Amino acid sequence: MKLRLASYNVENLFHRTAILNLPDPQQSSELLEKVRQLQTLLDADKYDDALKDRVFSLTSNLQPYVDLRVDGGSLGSWKNEAGKTGFRINKSCQGRGDWLGELVFRAEAFGDQQRKNTGLVIKALNADILCAAEVENMAVLRDFNQQILADQAFAQYVMIDSPNDPRGIDVACLTRHRITQLRTHIFDASASFKPLFSRDCLEVTIDVGLPQPVHVLCNHFKSQNGRNDDERERAAKRRHAQAERVAEIARGYNLQQEYVVVMGDLNEDVANPWHSLAPLFSVPDLHPAIDPSLPETARYTYYFSGGKAGERLNQLDYIFISTPLHQAKVTCGIERRGIYNIDKITAKEGAEPVTPFPTVTSWDTAASDHAAVWVELDIR
Repeated sequence: MKLRLASYNVENLFHRTAILNLPDPQQSSELLEKVRQLQTLLDADKYDDALKDRVFSLTSNLQPYVDLRVDGGSLGSWKNEAGKTGFRINKSCQGRGDWLGELVFRAEAFGDQQRKNTGLVIKALNADILCAAEVENMAVLRDFNQQILADQAFAQYVMIDSPNDPRGIDVACLTRHRITQLRTHIFDASASFKPLFSRDCLEVTIDVGLPQPVHVLCNHFKSQNGRNDDERERAAKRRHAQAERVAEIARGYNLQQEYVVVMGDLNEDVANPWHSLAPLFSVPDLHPAIDPSLPETARYTYYFSGGKAGERLNQLDYIFISTPLHQAKVTCGIERRGIYNIDKITAKEGAEPVTPFPTVTSWDTAASDHAAVWVELDIR
């Protein structure tokens, strides 16, 4: 039986948080730091005039990206002062106890062509089982499956709308076969109840018509973003903890006999000095579909535009398969044609030439900033 598995960070399907939809990741990081500063000010017990002025100043830079939702009490409103639009806290509002609500991210709707290009990549993958990262929610997943994938829609799909990512994104599993069991790991947490996973580790059992099912673990690990080396180091430690937990879950299966797949956006290259993914690469009888010894120019799934020469191409997306599936492996590959400027990127970095889909003509029409990985199996 032929079976094709794929993993793809779709970078949202219909809407994306505006602050994360910028061509320059460094700009996003700088703006997110301002958001953190703003949140700290809003959480203060007492609001004095200096704090209120600081809130106005920060929000004047953040107005396209954030809003303040007030559910009760009195906080303030957006106002134009001396040619700048910012959020002005009312004189009567004396502190966090005077209002109910929260700071929220503004979202941007995608253009029709961008959604179609994401669908074009997924159709090209022609997967029987797909792990999709950065999906907004089940309603969006349903609409995308019905409206965009249409004649190539998946028979079943599932995700858990979890609270772990404040951007409201998570992982999903889509399949042309029957889902028989589901387990979420969004509640895997430390003693202080801090969630282990940045998004879910979605554990799905699928009946593909063989004597035994396929067990799939869909993941999206902690990103590498950080303002400084200390923050990036903490992010790496969290990825390592996530990899350890997924490795533990995988070892709960008989990897010499059962059909087990671990896939997703794991957010680190194997050549990275953090080595956060080492626990997964160390699991006996769990094999990477893409050979990690290949040069980055052959196995990359992401391009860091602001990185150093020789470090811009990274593999962030992976598929691991248990021994019986590894023995059934026919071929594997990486679908990069949905990335904007991929032809220029490959020429610049000395990688094998790739021509983008004709409809991927700008940053706004890119299917995603990630490539998709896939593997084809012939299970006998």
